[in-house]
Amino acid sequence: MQDSIITFEARSEWFGLAARDVQEVARLRGVRPVPCAPGVIAGLAEVHGRIVTLIDLARLMAPGGEPAARGAARERSGDEYGVVLAPPRDHLGILVRSGVDVSAAATEDAEPPPGEASGWLQARLPIGDRLLNLLSLPALVARVEDTIRKGFRPETAAPGEER
Repeated sequence: MQDSIITFEARSEWFGLAARDVQEVARLRGVRPVPCAPGVIAGLAEVHGRIVTLIDLARLMAPGGEPAARGAARERSGDEYGVVLAPPRDHLGILVRSGVDVSAAATEDAEPPPGEASGWLQARLPIGDRLLNLLSLPALVARVEDTIRKGFRPETAAPGEER
C-alpha cells in the first residue's frame, strides 16, 4: 500500500512526514524571531490567525547533534513554508526554505535508518532515484522539547569559576 508523504529538503537531504501527521502546508509571510530562544526555534509565524512555533530542522539535525547558539542569524529566502503539524501538535511547524511536495511510497520498501539517526528517523524509503528520510514525529517532537529545555536552562559555572 502506498502512503502519502509530505516532502521537503533540509541540510541538502530529503525529508518527509506522513501526510496524516501534517495539518497543512502554509506559505509564510514573515517569521518573527524569539529572543533568547535556542537556535532550533526558527521563530513564530501567524497561520490563519494562530501562532505557530517553527522548528528549524536544519539546525536541529546539525552535525554532532549540537544546535546553533541562541541569537544566531537565521537565513531568509524568498519562499518559506511552514509544515504545520496535525493536532494535538498544531502549535508546532517545521520551517522549510525549499519547495514542499507530496510523494507516495510503499512502507514495505523501507530501509532501517542508520544507527545515529535511529531515534528521529522512522525509516529510509527509496523513491525513484532518491532516498527519503521519513521522520518519526514523536521522536522529532521529543528531541525539540529536550533541546528547548536545555536551551532555556541557566548556564552554571564550574566550581571555582566566575560567570
